[in-house]
Amino acid sequence: MAAWNDAWYSGQPMPPHKFPRALLAVAEDIAEEWLYDARFRCMLEEWISRREAEDVMGGLLWSGFYLRGQPDKRVDPIPVLLRILYTEPYPADENETKEIMEILCLRAVREWGREFQRHQHSLRVAP
Repeated sequence: MAAWNDAWYSGQPMPPHKFPRALLAVAEDIAEEWLYDARFRCMLEEWISRREAEDVMGGLLWSGFYLRGQPDKRVDPIPVLLRILYTEPYPADENETKEIMEILCLRAVREWGREFQRHQHSLRVAP
């Protein structure tokens, strides 16, 4: 497992990344737009309420998840913005950034669904 994966799951500081700075702002803007986007939230609203879906979207995009009582031990899925920082090859432009983020977001939703089935409401959005 990559060093960044180990750091993430154990709640440690993340190692440096080489993601292009110019595209980092683009990725953050895309995530901000998606936070309240109904086409992403609707996948979650099959399982949880709309209010809960907004919180879960924050976890999927930025902060991740942990199990109740274990705030220093994270569980799947790894947030989209974190995963894109360490996934090579890096995108070349804004369009590629969005395409990669869409793939990562769908992956994160699938992983969240699997974890939610296992842990139900013990699965918490990390602060």
